[in-house]
Amino acid sequence: MLTSKQNPKVKYFSSLRNKKKRGEEGRFIIEGIHLVEEALSKGLLERAIYGKNLLKTSEGSALFSRMIKANIPIEEASDNIVRYLSDVETPQGIIASVKPRMSDLGSLFDVDDPLIVVACGIQDPGNLGTIIRTASAAGCSGLILTKGTADPYNEKSIRASTGSIFHLNMVKIDDIITLIPSLKRRGIKVVSGFTDAPKTYFEADYRGPTAIVIGSEGQGLPRELLGLSDESVSIPMSGNTESLNAAISAAVILYEALRQRRICAGEH
Repeated sequence: MLTSKQNPKVKYFSSLRNKKKRGEEGRFIIEGIHLVEEALSKGLLERAIYGKNLLKTSEGSALFSRMIKANIPIEEASDNIVRYLSDVETPQGIIASVKPRMSDLGSLFDVDDPLIVVACGIQDPGNLGTIIRTASAAGCSGLILTKGTADPYNEKSIRASTGSIFHLNMVKIDDIITLIPSLKRRGIKVVSGFTDAPKTYFEADYRGPTAIVIGSEGQGLPRELLGLSDESVSIPMSGNTESLNAAISAAVILYEALRQRRICAGEH
């Protein structure tokens, strides 16, 4: 049983709370029955630490059995160590290290009629996690993360994604200005969200291969994108509200895109 914070295995798990260390190791940390189940189902689970609380529920016991059957290295830890490694008030007794889902830019286009979200400088990890969850729910083929966007493997991003992080292709890029021509060369229409765009989001056409670009909460999108995008759209506001946060804006536009694409496909 792991009982000391100085144990190398405990120190390894603790180190994965650090963004730089996550990048060096090519691993990140998750906790909770649902997230670990999702990672296990995708073959991304590396190793796990569990506490006695895990085996107190039928769901936890079933997960434990599946990990054993899958030959995942798993080791028991004391309640103190589980609490030390946990990022939540009431740990479920399972913490694991996970390999990221590896994707490249080409994988986002390797589907019929791709729908892509570009997260440009989204700084709040909770918003980013919600965008990941929404993009997966709306059937997007992938998510592009520009430089300055929050780490998708941050604990808050992972929790907000509710496991969708294991299902959605994600690619990081450095420069969105050079990305746009690359998308267009692949036949992808680029629709960017601007608070002052004269066209509203429901007036745009999202049928066919489309990338929807969502800007940061504070600064929005670079103004250069106005001239580079095929369409620029806004979400109409009433009352004293100036704008929605990035996650809600993405959801509003994505589901209009989904509505149009389903009508086009003859779905109801």
